[in-house]
Amino acid sequence: MSTTLARRSPAQRLGWATVGAASSTVGVLVAYRLSGYEIDLELIAIIALAALGVWFLITAALAGRRERTVGMTPAGESATTPVETSDSGPRQG
Repeated sequence: MSTTLARRSPAQRLGWATVGAASSTVGVLVAYRLSGYEIDLELIAIIALAALGVWFLITAALAGRRERTVGMTPAGESATTPVETSDSGPRQG
């Protein structure tokens, strides 16, 4: 029995990378704080929001690009072109 997993789009991979980046950032901030360093949380919040905004714009652009290309053949025609059928019924063999 073989199972195949659906391949994730670049937008999904970048989206999940956001979770890893956020958790890593929190870990680094906690380590700095416990080490005795002063952290300017307002500046860090501004930088984090700007980075997240850019990250989400990139993932939205990648998702939109992928949606436009799904279902298109290399010639640019729709892959769901109607197929002509004959009315002669099923073939007897």
